[in-house]
Amino acid sequence: MGNWQVLGGVGASKRLATEVIVATIAILIAAGCGPEKTPPPEVAGPPVVVAAGDIASCGTESDDATAELVGGIEGTVLTLGDNTYPDGSAENYDECYEPTWGQFKERTRPAPGNHEYETEEASAYFDYFGKAAGDPDKGYYSYDLGGWHVVALNSNCGEGELRCGPGSPQGRWLKEDLAANDEEACTLA
Repeated sequence: MGNWQVLGGVGASKRLATEVIVATIAILIAAGCGPEKTPPPEVAGPPVVVAAGDIASCGTESDDATAELVGGIEGTVLTLGDNTYPDGSAENYDECYEPTWGQFKERTRPAPGNHEYETEEASAYFDYFGKAAGDPDKGYYSYDLGGWHVVALNSNCGEGELRCGPGSPQGRWLKEDLAANDEEACTLA
């Protein structure tokens, strides 16, 4: 399995174990799904994906520990939301995320969480990740990675809105995106 470390007690160990398990599952699935295809030039072999959410907080050491793990794995980094605490501000990105996970920015495909929207319109998230974060008016996008079609969804549905439901703009877009990519690749959402 690997070398396990106790980082800050049971809670931190469980969180680290969960993040490692999620990353391992994504890697195993990516390695065995779909027909054999020639990967894009930047990928030597099957794509490798490392995924985590609830990543950086200046008051903890777990982001340092997970960054050390990710640093030893080549591949695409997916953030699954709540990238920095407490409120996804520009200051949180500069002081908490950048010193640890910022080293992976060039290979990161981010997704926003509710903490990103604690700043107006998740502006710090979109400013930090730029084009990699997709359209700031949406917060969702898709891309191809080797034999995979990857969908990054925005789970922040907003108050009094149905931005995430089947009839929402995101829901309609997702239906169209999946229909357009139903035979070409395995899908990870």
